[in-house]
Amino acid sequence: MSEKPARPAWFARREIAPFTLDDAEVAEVLAKATHAVVSWVTRDSKPVSAVVVYVMVDGVITITSTTNRAKYHAWRRNPAASFCIWDPDNIGRQVTLRGTIEIIQSADLLRRFTEIFLTQRMGGTPPSPERLAAEIEKFDAPDRHMMQLHVEKVLTHDLTRLFKAERDGTDVWS
Repeated sequence: MSEKPARPAWFARREIAPFTLDDAEVAEVLAKATHAVVSWVTRDSKPVSAVVVYVMVDGVITITSTTNRAKYHAWRRNPAASFCIWDPDNIGRQVTLRGTIEIIQSADLLRRFTEIFLTQRMGGTPPSPERLAAEIEKFDAPDRHMMQLHVEKVLTHDLTRLFKAERDGTDVWS
C-alpha cells in the first residue's frame, strides 16, 4: 500500500473548497449579522464600498437610503452589487453575496424594515407603537428609498476551519 505524497504547505490557502459554509451556516450568518460591506461601481467603473446596516425582510436583505447617497445613484445607474457579511462572533466566517439591487419607495416596506430593525436592537422585544412611529418619523424623508438585494451568487469562506485543518495537519481533500 502506497502513501499519498504530502501536499505543499500553501495548498490549503489556494484550494479553499473544503473551507466554505453550507447553506445552513450561510443562513445562520445572515440572521445573526447586522452589518455588511456593500460595493458598487462609479460611472467611470471605479469600485466603492461602504458599511451599512441591513435587515432581513421576508428572507431578502434590505437596506435603506436617501437619494443624496452615492450608492443610490450608482445602483440606479447599474444595479450590480456585492455584500460582504461576516459572523459577528467570528469574522473568519464570511459570506459574499453578488446580485442586483431593486430600489423601491414603499411606506409598507419602510415600516417593516424599521420594526425588524428596532426589534433586533431591543433584544427581540418588538417596539411599542409609539416608539415605532417615532423611529419611522426619523427615517421617513420624502426621498427615502428601500433597496433589496436579489442574490445571484453566494461565495463563502470559513477561515477558522482552514486554520484548524492547518493546525491539526488534517488533509481534508482525501
